[in-house]
This record gives sequence, structure tokens and C-alpha cells, in this order.
Amino acid sequence: MRTLRNILLALALVAAPTAAAAQPSGAPALPPGEAHATLLHVPVATAKAGQVIELDAVVDAAWAEPLLVARYRGAGATAWDEVAFRHSSTGGWFAAIPGDAVAAPGTEYYLVGRGPAGERVHFASAQAPHLVRVEPDESDRLAAIDVVRTAGRTETVRFDVDAHDFGNRFGNDDRFLRSEIEWTHRISRGLYSIGFGFGVIEGKTPRPDMNLASAHHAARYGAADVRLRLHRSIYADARLLLGVSHAGFMRGVAGAVTFGKPWRSNLSVAGEALDDLGPTVAVRLQWDTVPAMLMGAAIVRTELPGALISSSGLYLKYDVTYQLERGFAVRGAISYGSRDGAGNFGGGLGVQSSF
Repeated sequence: MRTLRNILLALALVAAPTAAAAQPSGAPALPPGEAHATLLHVPVATAKAGQVIELDAVVDAAWAEPLLVARYRGAGATAWDEVAFRHSSTGGWFAAIPGDAVAAPGTEYYLVGRGPAGERVHFASAQAPHLVRVEPDESDRLAAIDVVRTAGRTETVRFDVDAHDFGNRFGNDDRFLRSEIEWTHRISRGLYSIGFGFGVIEGKTPRPDMNLASAHHAARYGAADVRLRLHRSIYADARLLLGVSHAGFMRGVAGAVTFGKPWRSNLSVAGEALDDLGPTVAVRLQWDTVPAMLMGAAIVRTELPGALISSSGLYLKYDVTYQLERGFAVRGAISYGSRDGAGNFGGGLGVQSSF
């Protein structure tokens, strides 16, 4: 492909030497009879962010100006960098502007030859460089959309309390209460956000011998969170928990996959496993049909707070998050379900602030 392009450039150079040697206004004039090179270069119009910009040229009488360089900079920058052209065995001259200098909105460059007579501008100039328009990649575009959507807010602090009373056919206590406070920093790239938080779980669960009082289970823990954007509409969450429970040192892991945007309609599948308190799995559907309001419905199967009887608790949960002004939001939830007997109610409350 390059060979064909070089042939076409060479033919154009032979056919129109005067046009090929045309200089931008302000280029220094050579003394009469001074030998100089003649260059033909097809400018690059567009490039992708982070990718190398390849420049090529056909040079006649290159011996007169044996060094040909491209000076480049990011659009709006003041300092110039430069890269030398290399002579290819196919007859063309080639240079590459490195990818770290290629970013939106564009990259500027001009071409200069150097020889015994000094320096000569062959294409564009420092005063009027050629602009290569750089198209932002998808990550840049999505990050820009996030900035508009969140009004530039990158930090979120939330506090949530959730509880459920499973009830029991023998009248024993079977309930849990969980509260968490968490800070999240949004990066809006492939690594979408990171965060950390602290949580408390308190609860009672029936013993296998229903004649005995329910066992008290509890945990205190810290958590580290990571959210990845795998696709513009697929997000993955991972969580590591460390703390202490009623039985000693506690470890935990959790994860979720969300199909759709977390702040819009989506479907998510989540799971968690905690030492001494058992696993939890949930499937949740969220929708945003009412302005400023997110609603969700989930089915949750859990052993919280460390069930000692064989069956796991199962409940349905409906929640509503209302977006107030300036990044502030409130949440309310109601749940209904059972573990061993008739269903009972639960619920939750939460607040969050983004800044």
C-alpha cells in the first residue's frame, strides 16, 4: 500500500514540481542558484486518540537537505517536539508522531528540511501548523457524558440501613439489620469507580432445637469496592470484606454484574458470601420511567444473619430512590418474605450525597 502511494506521490511530484515545492507565506527565500530539496506530502486529516500518526513524503534532491523532520505538538500547546523522517528502501520518507502526543481535540505539525544552506520549511509552518483532528475514543466520550450527567461530581457518600424480620412458625426470633456507610470515587473509565466503607450486621436466628432461644449473630467489617465498565451498558462490581463476627475473624467477597446503566433501567445479578453469616444471592430489575426517580424490584435469597436451620430466607424487595437537587438522593425500601413459616415484612432507608 505504501509502495503504491509513493509511486503516486512521485508521479505527482514529476507532473507538478512547482506546486509541490510551494511554500507557506513567511518561508525564508533561498539565494539564487542555491540547491534545495523539493518535497511532496499529503497531509493527514484525522487520527484516533492514542494511536501513532504516520507521515510520509516523496523528496526530490534529498541530498541538498539530508535531514527532514516533523515538528509536532498537541493543539493549544506552546512547545514543539520533533521526529526525524527515515528513508525507506521503497523510496519514500516516513516519520511517526508518537501516540502519547495524539489526543483530542487535535495534533499540529509542520515539516522542515535541514541542509548546508540552513533550515527550510516545506509544509505548513510554526505560525500556521497543519491540524490533525483527533477523534476521542469511546472511553473519552463516555467520560465526557458522565461529566455532563453528574455536573462534574466525582465523589459520593452514602448511608444505608436495611432490615428484615423473617418470623418463625415456632415464635423464635429470625431477623437481621444491616447498616453501611461508603465513600465512592468515580473515574469514569474502564476502571469506573473505587470505594471503601464500613458496615455492621446484627441479628438473631433460630437454633435447630426450637425450644432454645434464638442465637445472636453479629459482624463488624470494612469493605473495598471496585466497579469496572466492561461495555457501555455492562458493569461488573467486585468487593472484598474483612472484619470480625460473633465467631471470630471474618472474610467476605461479593460481586455483581449489571446489564444496562446503573443510573438508568437495568438488570443486575449479585452474590455475597460471608464467613459465619452465610451467602446471599439476588436478582434485581430497575427502571426509570418516572423523572428523578429510580425504582427497583428484587428477589433475594439469604442466610443472613448466619441461619442455623436448613432452609434459606427468601424475600421480595421493592425500593425507590428519589434524586433531589445538587446530587442529593434519598432511598426507601419495603420487603416481604420468610424462612420457616409465614412471611413477614422488612424495609430500608438510605441517603447519599454526590459532590
